[in-house]
Amino acid sequence: LLFLNGASSSGKSSIAKALQGMIEEPCIHLCIDDYLGAFQDDLWDKREIVQPAWPSIIAGFHAAAAAIARAGNLVIVDDVLEEEPPWVENLLELSADLEVTFTGVHCPLEELERHESERGDRKVGMARLQFEQVHTRAIYDIEVDTSVQSPEECAAIIADYIDSGRQPTAFEQLQESTRSSLGPGT
Repeated sequence: LLFLNGASSSGKSSIAKALQGMIEEPCIHLCIDDYLGAFQDDLWDKREIVQPAWPSIIAGFHAAAAAIARAGNLVIVDDVLEEEPPWVENLLELSADLEVTFTGVHCPLEELERHESERGDRKVGMARLQFEQVHTRAIYDIEVDTSVQSPEECAAIIADYIDSGRQPTAFEQLQESTRSSLGPGT
Protein backbone atom coordinates (compact mmCIF):
# COMPACT_ATOMS: atom_id res chain seq x y z
CA LEU A 1 0.00 0.00 0.00
CA LEU A 2 1.47 3.35 -1.05
CA PHE A 3 -0.13 6.19 0.85
CA LEU A 4 0.27 9.78 -0.40
CA ASN A 5 -0.75 12.45 2.10
CA GLY A 6 -0.86 16.13 1.25
CA ALA A 7 -3.12 19.15 1.04
CA SER A 8 -5.56 19.68 -1.78
CA SER A 9 -3.81 20.81 -4.99
CA SER A 10 -0.39 19.61 -3.78
CA GLY A 11 0.05 17.25 -6.76
CA LYS A 12 -0.79 13.86 -5.21
CA SER A 13 -2.90 12.69 -8.15
CA SER A 14 -0.21 13.68 -10.65
CA ILE A 15 2.37 11.75 -8.62
CA ALA A 16 0.06 8.72 -8.44
CA LYS A 17 -0.44 8.76 -12.22
CA ALA A 18 3.31 9.07 -12.77
CA LEU A 19 3.88 6.14 -10.38
CA GLN A 20 1.38 4.03 -12.30
CA GLY A 21 3.45 4.69 -15.42
CA MET A 22 6.62 3.48 -13.67
CA ILE A 23 5.26 0.39 -11.94
CA GLU A 24 4.89 -2.71 -14.10
CA GLU A 25 2.58 -4.69 -11.83
CA PRO A 26 -1.11 -3.81 -11.85
CA CYS A 27 -1.83 -1.01 -9.40
CA ILE A 28 -4.91 1.01 -8.62
CA HIS A 29 -5.03 4.70 -7.75
CA LEU A 30 -7.67 5.44 -5.12
CA CYS A 31 -8.23 9.16 -4.83
CA ILE A 32 -10.21 10.73 -2.00
CA ASP A 33 -11.65 13.26 -4.50
CA ASP A 34 -13.05 10.47 -6.69
CA TYR A 35 -14.46 8.66 -3.67
CA LEU A 36 -16.19 11.77 -2.32
CA GLY A 37 -17.41 12.55 -5.85
CA ALA A 38 -19.27 9.22 -5.89
CA PHE A 39 -21.70 10.43 -3.21
CA GLN A 40 -24.85 12.40 -4.05
CA ASP A 41 -24.08 15.69 -5.83
CA ASP A 42 -25.85 17.88 -3.29
CA LEU A 43 -24.72 16.01 -0.16
CA TRP A 44 -21.77 18.31 0.58
CA ASP A 45 -24.14 21.29 0.88
CA LYS A 46 -25.94 19.57 3.77
CA ARG A 47 -23.57 20.16 6.66
CA GLU A 48 -26.11 18.85 9.21
CA ILE A 49 -26.04 15.47 7.46
CA VAL A 50 -22.36 15.34 6.48
CA GLN A 51 -20.79 16.41 9.76
CA PRO A 52 -22.03 13.50 11.92
CA ALA A 53 -21.41 11.02 9.07
CA TRP A 54 -17.91 12.31 8.23
CA PRO A 55 -15.96 9.82 10.41
CA SER A 56 -17.71 6.83 8.80
CA ILE A 57 -17.37 8.32 5.31
CA ILE A 58 -13.59 8.63 5.71
CA ALA A 59 -13.30 5.26 7.48
CA GLY A 60 -15.07 3.71 4.48
CA PHE A 61 -12.46 5.11 2.09
CA HIS A 62 -9.60 3.81 4.21
CA ALA A 63 -11.29 0.42 4.73
CA ALA A 64 -11.83 0.04 0.97
CA ALA A 65 -8.17 0.78 0.23
CA ALA A 66 -7.04 -1.71 2.89
CA ALA A 67 -9.42 -4.39 1.59
CA ILE A 68 -8.19 -3.97 -1.99
CA ALA A 69 -4.57 -4.20 -0.79
CA ARG A 70 -5.35 -7.18 1.43
CA ALA A 71 -6.73 -8.97 -1.64
CA GLY A 72 -3.22 -8.82 -3.12
CA ASN A 73 -3.37 -5.60 -5.12
CA LEU A 74 -0.92 -2.72 -5.12
CA VAL A 75 -2.90 0.36 -4.06
CA ILE A 76 -1.82 3.98 -4.35
CA VAL A 77 -3.95 6.00 -1.93
CA ASP A 78 -4.20 9.74 -2.57
CA ASP A 79 -5.64 11.39 0.55
CA VAL A 80 -5.77 14.47 2.75
CA LEU A 81 -5.48 13.34 6.35
CA GLU A 82 -7.18 15.66 8.78
CA GLU A 83 -6.62 16.04 12.51
CA GLU A 84 -10.22 15.09 13.31
CA PRO A 85 -11.50 12.42 13.37
CA PRO A 86 -8.30 10.84 14.65
CA TRP A 87 -6.98 9.37 11.41
CA VAL A 88 -3.91 7.73 12.95
CA GLU A 89 -5.86 5.29 15.09
CA ASN A 90 -8.27 4.44 12.28
CA LEU A 91 -5.58 3.87 9.66
CA LEU A 92 -3.33 1.88 11.95
CA GLU A 93 -6.17 -0.44 12.83
CA LEU A 94 -7.26 -0.91 9.21
CA SER A 95 -3.74 -1.50 7.91
CA ALA A 96 -2.33 -3.55 10.80
CA ASP A 97 -1.43 -6.51 8.58
CA LEU A 98 -0.31 -4.50 5.55
CA GLU A 99 3.01 -3.01 4.52
CA VAL A 100 2.38 0.71 4.06
CA THR A 101 4.82 3.17 2.53
CA PHE A 102 3.72 6.53 3.89
CA THR A 103 4.67 9.55 1.77
CA GLY A 104 4.28 13.19 2.74
CA VAL A 105 3.55 15.41 -0.25
CA HIS A 106 4.58 18.95 0.66
CA CYS A 107 4.01 22.22 -1.13
CA PRO A 108 4.20 25.81 0.20
CA LEU A 109 0.87 27.47 0.95
CA GLU A 110 1.28 30.19 -1.70
CA GLU A 111 1.82 27.51 -4.34
CA LEU A 112 -1.18 25.47 -3.12
CA GLU A 113 -3.42 28.52 -3.31
CA ARG A 114 -2.18 29.33 -6.81
CA HIS A 115 -2.89 25.74 -7.96
CA GLU A 116 -6.29 25.86 -6.27
CA SER A 117 -7.34 29.03 -8.09
CA GLU A 118 -5.95 27.86 -11.45
CA ARG A 119 -7.76 24.52 -11.28
CA GLY A 120 -11.20 26.02 -10.88
CA ASP A 121 -12.63 22.74 -9.53
CA ARG A 122 -11.67 23.38 -5.91
CA LYS A 123 -13.47 25.26 -3.19
CA VAL A 124 -11.34 28.35 -2.56
CA GLY A 125 -9.78 28.22 0.89
CA MET A 126 -9.60 24.43 1.09
CA ALA A 127 -5.83 24.35 0.56
CA ARG A 128 -5.27 26.89 3.35
CA LEU A 129 -7.51 24.99 5.76
CA GLN A 130 -5.84 21.66 4.98
CA PHE A 131 -2.32 23.11 4.99
CA GLU A 132 -2.59 23.80 8.72
CA GLN A 133 -3.46 20.21 9.63
CA VAL A 134 -2.56 17.73 6.89
CA HIS A 135 0.87 16.80 8.25
CA THR A 136 -0.03 17.02 11.95
CA ARG A 137 1.06 13.88 13.82
CA ALA A 138 2.55 12.43 10.64
CA ILE A 139 5.79 10.47 10.46
CA TYR A 140 6.78 9.61 6.90
CA ASP A 141 8.90 7.01 5.14
CA ILE A 142 9.41 9.44 2.24
CA GLU A 143 8.79 13.17 1.80
CA VAL A 144 8.61 15.05 -1.48
CA ASP A 145 8.09 18.72 -2.32
CA THR A 146 6.11 19.42 -5.46
CA SER A 147 7.24 23.06 -5.54
CA VAL A 148 10.76 21.93 -6.45
CA GLN A 149 10.16 18.43 -7.88
CA SER A 150 7.99 17.44 -10.82
CA PRO A 151 5.38 14.68 -10.40
CA GLU A 152 7.73 12.37 -12.31
CA GLU A 153 10.66 13.22 -10.02
CA CYS A 154 8.49 12.62 -6.94
CA ALA A 155 7.27 9.32 -8.37
CA ALA A 156 10.86 8.29 -9.14
CA ILE A 157 11.87 8.98 -5.51
CA ILE A 158 9.00 6.80 -4.29
CA ALA A 159 9.74 4.05 -6.83
CA ASP A 160 13.43 4.09 -5.88
CA TYR A 161 12.49 3.71 -2.22
CA ILE A 162 10.27 0.73 -3.02
CA ASP A 163 12.89 -0.84 -5.32
CA SER A 164 15.57 -0.42 -2.64
CA GLY A 165 13.93 -3.13 -0.54
CA ARG A 166 13.90 -0.89 2.53
CA GLN A 167 11.09 -1.72 4.89
CA PRO A 168 8.73 1.18 5.55
CA THR A 169 8.51 1.98 9.26
CA ALA A 170 6.42 5.15 9.49
CA PHE A 171 3.17 3.37 10.35
CA GLU A 172 4.95 1.26 12.99
CA GLN A 173 6.42 4.44 14.50
CA LEU A 174 3.01 6.10 14.44
CA GLN A 175 1.50 3.08 16.14
CA GLU A 176 4.15 3.20 18.87
CA SER A 177 3.77 6.95 19.42
CA THR A 178 -0.03 6.57 19.51
CA ARG A 179 0.24 3.80 22.12
CA SER A 180 2.63 5.93 24.18
CA SER A 181 0.30 8.95 24.10
CA LEU A 182 -2.69 6.83 25.16
CA GLY A 183 -0.84 5.50 28.18
CA PRO A 184 -0.18 2.05 29.68
CA GLY A 185 -2.34 -0.90 28.80
CA THR A 186 -3.23 0.30 25.30
